[in-house]
Amino acid sequence: MNNFEVIIGIENHVELKTKTKMFSSAEVGFGAIPNTMTNEVDLGYPGAMPTVNKRGIELAILAVHALKMKLNPLLKFDRKNYFYPDLVKGFQITQQYDPIGTEGSLEIEVDGVKKNIEIERLHIEEDTAKQIHKDDLTFIDYNRSGIGLVEVVTKPVLRSADEAIAYVNNLREILLFLGVSDVKMNEGSLRCDVNISLRPYGAYAFSNKVEIKNLNSLANIKKAIEFEIERQQAILLKSETVVQETRRFDEASQQTVAMRSKVGAIDYKYFTEPNIAPIQLDQNWIDQIIANSPELPNVKRQRMVEQLGLDLHDVNIILSSLELTNFFEATLALTSDANKVIKFLIGDVFSELNKDNLTIDQIKLTPQNLADLVNHLNNGIISSKHVKTILPIIMNDDTKTVDQIIEENNLKLISDSVEIERLLKPLLESNQELLKQFDERPERVIKTIMGLLMKETQGNVNPDIANEILLKHLGN
Repeated sequence: MNNFEVIIGIENHVELKTKTKMFSSAEVGFGAIPNTMTNEVDLGYPGAMPTVNKRGIELAILAVHALKMKLNPLLKFDRKNYFYPDLVKGFQITQQYDPIGTEGSLEIEVDGVKKNIEIERLHIEEDTAKQIHKDDLTFIDYNRSGIGLVEVVTKPVLRSADEAIAYVNNLREILLFLGVSDVKMNEGSLRCDVNISLRPYGAYAFSNKVEIKNLNSLANIKKAIEFEIERQQAILLKSETVVQETRRFDEASQQTVAMRSKVGAIDYKYFTEPNIAPIQLDQNWIDQIIANSPELPNVKRQRMVEQLGLDLHDVNIILSSLELTNFFEATLALTSDANKVIKFLIGDVFSELNKDNLTIDQIKLTPQNLADLVNHLNNGIISSKHVKTILPIIMNDDTKTVDQIIEENNLKLISDSVEIERLLKPLLESNQELLKQFDERPERVIKTIMGLLMKETQGNVNPDIANEILLKHLGN
């Protein structure tokens, strides 16, 4: 790294998963017709008074607790004053002076090394409108204006792109499983700003930092940081000064591009929000929210590996999706074979989902049907060959049970020993010359007879029982 230490701090803006906005009764929804989900409070009409979304506060408390932060039970809001097209009312309600959470941490692991990332603050605020740039015009959609956010700010303690990716991914996972947000970076419900500077090893003073705004994927976070490290390093090696500025990541060129310079802190003239009085949060209410908190993903991961005996790699695939995790756990309530369930989900089912970019709740598969499939396979009612026929059907049709599909397609295994004896008898009688080779070539004889039996029954005979009966005959 040519004697330069990388200093990284991250700010994440996370949209809260509420039905209405943080300070108004306007509905929240992604993809709606522009400017149809807003009201007089969001637009700052004279006399419009804000109210505080109780559910938004509950979600913020869950996040504060999960990130091991100190919770401030006295809820206060401030005004951040500025006018910009995406904030037409001229101010943003935020928590500048009294954030709801301070001094937390989140553990990450990179290349087998664990590290605690210190989190400076978590505060509640409202989102701005969305700008859509087309040619030389800018269109404004105020549907997003006023949606509740929590902003999570780390201390400048990250030292590489890999650490940054691990941190954002762990934060995303926690907030997703808590139900705080759907954290869809492609839809903007999780946005990432990264501050980067370089300094010579051994130096204590920070150099000029560069902020990269609105990174919308883990891949782009990594690319932007790695490019910016190289760019700043080249500047410093020429004994030049890195300009303190705001940049964005351009996907076309795979480079960071200057947006605006930052010569100093902007004076937003913060003052206490006059229309929202301080609110003392009841400690019993706080305790109840925390007590009812959903299971955290790291606890879920440990339980699945240690108690269910599942492979960590397989568990991580399941935990990459909240819908997939919920489906997996719902299926386990109906069958005890966790290994078979997870193998089906990360194999055939996951392949089907990826093919059309779907989530598991967008196909017809139900936990009951998958559990029945696993149970019937374990009980010898069907074979793994039958599973290949049944699984595509139940993934695309939930109107029939597994039992109905087995019956209609004649997929039930023959497990009755008397019936198998009856089927084997003519095969043994007509292959006497082959049977004489059993002492010399037992595997060939068994494989041939079993092959004939499977052909005769169209693969519908229980191989374990049939093999046992065949060995008894051959032994005699």
